[in-house]
Amino acid sequence: MAADSSHGLVRSAATVATVVETQIGADIQVPVRAGGWMINDITGQVVRATASPAVSIGGTMRIFAPSGDLTPDPAPAHRPVYETGSLLNTTSGVSNCPIWRYPTEINASGLATIELFSTNAIASAVAPIWGVGVHFAPQIIVPQRPLFGEFVRGTQTAVARTLIGTITLSEKAQKITEIMGIISQDGVLVTAEELIGFFDLASDDIELAPSQWLFNTAFGAGIGATIESGQHTVRSPHLVDIPVVGGARIDCSITLTTAVTNPADVMIYIGYR
Repeated sequence: MAADSSHGLVRSAATVATVVETQIGADIQVPVRAGGWMINDITGQVVRATASPAVSIGGTMRIFAPSGDLTPDPAPAHRPVYETGSLLNTTSGVSNCPIWRYPTEINASGLATIELFSTNAIASAVAPIWGVGVHFAPQIIVPQRPLFGEFVRGTQTAVARTLIGTITLSEKAQKITEIMGIISQDGVLVTAEELIGFFDLASDDIELAPSQWLFNTAFGAGIGATIESGQHTVRSPHLVDIPVVGGARIDCSITLTTAVTNPADVMIYIGYR
């Protein structure tokens, strides 16, 4: 059973090149809880998998409960998510997509099944990569300023879930109030390789699962002589309320949607009080 704290679930996958609505990955199911959950945020990202001239990347995401497990029924529930406009020619650096966050107040029953969908605004030559996350907790999260902060940093090239490092909280820690993952290219850029995925938190000392979260920014693939990196990332933490015990150890892992030739550089940050 999940703890009465903040949780997140993410689906990230290639979709379709057409404008037809398509489900992103498999269904997600929130954990069992007698009082149900409140969905606080719906977050999304989309990036080009192979850059094509004169094609912008973006569209809408949508959540849906096939068994009616959400109240109120969120239909219609389309929310825009955009990367960048079209390229000028066949040589371009990578593009970027900051996290698109939509606060909400949707009740989800315990064990609710949720489907995540995307619809491209414009058809493209190659299917873009979409990522959508759902943040839920027992109640609406009230922002709280962190007093402490710590991070781990590492690199990764493969798609397999990989431990980046372990954060040990101060003995004075009472609750985590914000978390954030930052990803960027480390080394030479390679054509047709995007950076997108999610990070997750786990611990033997406190109950965190499920705890999957989108990165601050995702990066689309470049084309030709990719001599320019994407734009800078912007601070956009996930606001959470996660009770902890002093000295708790938290494992920070990442999962890439696509393998890359040169390492993705990752930093995972936890702010707490």
